[in-house]
This record gives sequence, C-alpha cells and structure tokens, in this order.
Amino acid sequence: MKCVPVTGSLKVSNKAPEGLLVTLVPTSGSDDPSSRPSGIVDADGTYKLSTYNAASRTGIKGAPPGKYKVILCWLPQRRPGDPVDPNPTGKPPVDKLGGRYLNPERSTYEVTVKDEATELAPINLR
Repeated sequence: MKCVPVTGSLKVSNKAPEGLLVTLVPTSGSDDPSSRPSGIVDADGTYKLSTYNAASRTGIKGAPPGKYKVILCWLPQRRPGDPVDPNPTGKPPVDKLGGRYLNPERSTYEVTVKDEATELAPINLR
C-alpha cells in the first residue's frame, strides 16, 4: 500500500479542538473502515494522517493517494491525572460536534490526496 505524508489543520470556533479525530473515507473503490486514513488534532490545531495496513498489522504514516470525504468525531478526552469516576454510569461518550460530521454521505468536506506529500485545506467549523 503506497502512502504519502498528509497534514492539515482544523479549528472549531477559531480554537484548536485537541483530540478531535479526522478520518478520510474513500469516495470510490473498497472501503475497509479499519484502514481508513485518520489522525488526531493536536493542541495547535494541526494533524498528521496515518493508515492501518491490515496485511502487515502496522500503521503507515500518511494516506493512499485518492479522493475522500472527511468525517469528524470529537469525544471527551481523559488526561493523565484526571480523577476516575468510581461509579461510572456506563453511558457512551457523546460527540462534542453532535454527530453532524460522522456520515460520509452527508459530508461537505471532500479532499484529494495527491501522489506526493499533501497539505489539506484548513477546515474551520463554526
């Protein structure tokens, strides 16, 4: 699987959404959810994508060239030192974006990964 370096930046209300998961879903060909390119937004609002290679069971830096829809999910993050709830309710974590960007069929964000290192256009959510 050929992958090229892919980076990007993302803001929510002009702030870096640290911990937000950015995932690319191919617009054509096979779509194995386990090998979708993805990355986590850092404290400065940037991210780098990597892709899981099922054949070698390893992560590869970057993404395969092609056209993709972008989906986003921002779950609450636990940090080292955060207190652990001794009586968890068992409720699943809730996407801070309300699930608005989880469906690739409704995604308005489309990107193309070129055959060379690619910097994706910045995304700024309101």
